[in-house]
Amino acid sequence: MVSRKILFFLVFLAFGLGNYAFGQCENWNDSPQKDQAEAAHSNYRSALKMNDFGLAYTEWQKAYEMAPAADGLRDFHYTDGIKIYKEQLKATTDEAKRKELIDKILELYDKAAYCYENGGITLKDCDADCHKVRAGHLLGRKGFDMFYEFNSPYGPNLEAFMQSLDKAGNEVEYILFEPVANIVVYQYKQNKMTAEEVRAIYERLVEAADYGIENSKDYSQYYESAKARMLAKFAEIESEIFDCEYFKSKLEPMYNEKPDDPDVVKYVYNKLIQEGCDKEDEFLKKLQSTYEEYAAEENARLQAEFEKNNPGVLANRLYKEGDFENAAIKYREALESEEDPDKRSQYYFNIASIEFRKLSKWQDARSDALKAAELRPKWGQPYLLIGDIYAQAAKSCGGDAWGQRIVILAALDKYIYARSIDDTVSEEADRKIGIYNSNRPSKDDAFMRGHKEGDVLNTGCWIGEQTKLRVQ
Repeated sequence: MVSRKILFFLVFLAFGLGNYAFGQCENWNDSPQKDQAEAAHSNYRSALKMNDFGLAYTEWQKAYEMAPAADGLRDFHYTDGIKIYKEQLKATTDEAKRKELIDKILELYDKAAYCYENGGITLKDCDADCHKVRAGHLLGRKGFDMFYEFNSPYGPNLEAFMQSLDKAGNEVEYILFEPVANIVVYQYKQNKMTAEEVRAIYERLVEAADYGIENSKDYSQYYESAKARMLAKFAEIESEIFDCEYFKSKLEPMYNEKPDDPDVVKYVYNKLIQEGCDKEDEFLKKLQSTYEEYAAEENARLQAEFEKNNPGVLANRLYKEGDFENAAIKYREALESEEDPDKRSQYYFNIASIEFRKLSKWQDARSDALKAAELRPKWGQPYLLIGDIYAQAAKSCGGDAWGQRIVILAALDKYIYARSIDDTVSEEADRKIGIYNSNRPSKDDAFMRGHKEGDVLNTGCWIGEQTKLRVQ
């Protein structure tokens, strides 16, 4: 059985707490000091309009002490007190005084919120839920001041914001979203919050922001802007706290809005892969197929554009594909826009090589090889090519065996000259010389034709070269 002393204590405690609650929400309606309270109220409100904060503070103190809740139909004595204390805060640099003023401001927010929830202040056409929302708004503004004006510790600051969210629910004011995001992201980075805790707050904030965007007639755009800034802050850690499903729910609407935009498809696909989504997921498989199709089309377009501006590259591709006629045409187009002598020389050589080896246009090949040699005087490759042309043409151009061997001498002249001007082709030139040396005219054959070593002979035919007789 409870003793009388304990029972008396409990009754006293309950009575005392009740009086405390009543005292902080007391109004002037039934007060013997009603006239004085109303006068003080009128005086400080007039002083505030005149920005006379000294007089306003003196009169406000009287009004607040006599009737904290004024007439019980408004929160002016709390919210005006906050304004007055903030003005005093601007005028002091003393840290102890600043702390005292901040504590008073925060206390006024709490008391006003309490009175809304507990019947101390009743607004017209406002039920219990409505008063609870009003209390939540005040606590949200308290958190806002703690964050932006008072530089309060993040723990208590977040607690104030969460109290606001608990009471106001989806009807919290838009001013809450960005500072909460900043606090939560910071706390997570400092290992003071878990990913689960962050996700829970994130989901509540997004739901409230979407509600405000949809239902707030006058402030919808403010909710939308605040949500965007909030999401931008959460984006700093979203890869750490969210899974694939979160990113799918976030990005799928973006894709659905512009399914034919290759940039959107590319971004959504790459982002989901980056966030660890399974490539076998049906949505990703669809994206991959579309992405690869766009990529192939885009690569083809870029390649075509590049080749259009770089005909030499296109010529090389056509050559590899076996389209030798068009390859030669594109190399000539490349010549039209190329000014560098070495590159022009290479293009002429490539054309000559195609004409000789692939198209059997021997005379054209020699002509273009000579142009290549003219542009790069110390380059031996064009002369090796001309030597090969002569060696190939010997049978058709030389006539009888003697004439063919004279053409071979002209070919050997080109190999020897190439070696003399370009050390880099010496090995190849020596190999070719070794092949054709045995095809020189014989001494007896030369004697029978009335020729001797060193005589200058003409190859004849379209080659039209003169060469010195060198016998085996």
